[in-house]
Amino acid sequence: MNDKRKKVCLTYLKARKEFLDFGNSDEVLHGNDNIVGRIGEAIAHSLLDQQGRQPKVLINQTNAGYDIICGTDESKISVKMITAENKYGSTSQIKHEWTELIGIELGEHQKVIKLGVITRVNFENEQKKRGRRLEPNFTRAMLKPNGIFTTGGKVYEGEELEEFKLL
Repeated sequence: MNDKRKKVCLTYLKARKEFLDFGNSDEVLHGNDNIVGRIGEAIAHSLLDQQGRQPKVLINQTNAGYDIICGTDESKISVKMITAENKYGSTSQIKHEWTELIGIELGEHQKVIKLGVITRVNFENEQKKRGRRLEPNFTRAMLKPNGIFTTGGKVYEGEELEEFKLL
């Protein structure tokens, strides 16, 4: 391995270790085994906290289908995030026992460019209207102008999103 390649690999691995060392003991970053997922949960937690909903990231998320529970109304929040690195525009499956879904698109400069919120009832109604599965994969298209978050929920972007100072 040439020196530059070795240096880049080691820098990445050290940063990953630093993230995990901190994240594993942090009440917000501790849950998910996927680092991008943990960051998505931290972004969603920040939004929910600013809305006064008393979010708590679950410690054990195995098969629950949701990542955060809100103390104010006991909403079960599932969080999905897609990054600019994802060239296919699709991530993991949306499934199980959530009551509210937060979808996040992270841009090339590690900034949240879109954040969508939708209830399970509205999500299922929109999926049925479109003749689509009730447990699809999360896609970038869901946050677009005719996407499910826009037609059945709320998409934050631009100045409205910047007010939350998420990432």
